[in-house]
Amino acid sequence: MHSSYSLFYTFDGDQPDRFREARVFGATVWTAAGAAMTWGEETRNDYASEAQAHAAYAAHCHAALADGYVLARESVIDPAAFDFALLQSLVADAARLAFDCVRRAHRDQHIDAFALVSDDSAMTIGPMANSREALAASEYGEEMRWNPAEWAFDEGGAYFDSAYRLLLQAHRGLPFDVAFVTFRTGVFDACIAALAQLDAEGYFGTGAQRDGSVLLFEVSDSEPVEGAMARLNPPAVVARFEAWMASWEE
Repeated sequence: MHSSYSLFYTFDGDQPDRFREARVFGATVWTAAGAAMTWGEETRNDYASEAQAHAAYAAHCHAALADGYVLARESVIDPAAFDFALLQSLVADAARLAFDCVRRAHRDQHIDAFALVSDDSAMTIGPMANSREALAASEYGEEMRWNPAEWAFDEGGAYFDSAYRLLLQAHRGLPFDVAFVTFRTGVFDACIAALAQLDAEGYFGTGAQRDGSVLLFEVSDSEPVEGAMARLNPPAVVARFEAWMASWEE
């Protein structure tokens, strides 16, 4: 059963501040609202007919606009499919904005490490970044370079709210018929592809500058995604990582 969906925001500067979302499926209208990057509070109401449900859905959307929210996304959702291409686009846009935010906030730092971090359930995506100066000041030395959890900067997380909303449809008890393994694998691949897209655009530098930067995708408390390191980094970076890994085996 296909359903209509709408997502609205208010903003703090250019970052999402608060959200409202609504979805209608059959004779049911589901809504959620709250601060960006939170689960928010949700409601679920059943109506006597699909026509009444669609009218209630339209009323909720009009109310959001009347309350000063801006429509960010409007779509028809097929519970048997997940739009991984849309997720990649949302993540690429959010990553660019988030890393720009880090660079603006720390102009005195040489930002040379960038990462996206998710979790084993593929429910969250967040940015991390580090600098040459932060690495030099760390007691963890080279270990810090490959561990985004220890990095210094995480500004711009709210830019990922739209991607987060997309992921949550698999976790909220809404109609969703995509196998979890397919969903999880596809989410991680979309995140890696988004970073690779920015890299191909030269966002993380080129030549020697790129060889001096690290680009990672990590799943917290889980095994590394096979092939991600080589997919996201030039041979010089991969060789440095492999040398560090080998040093632990000595």
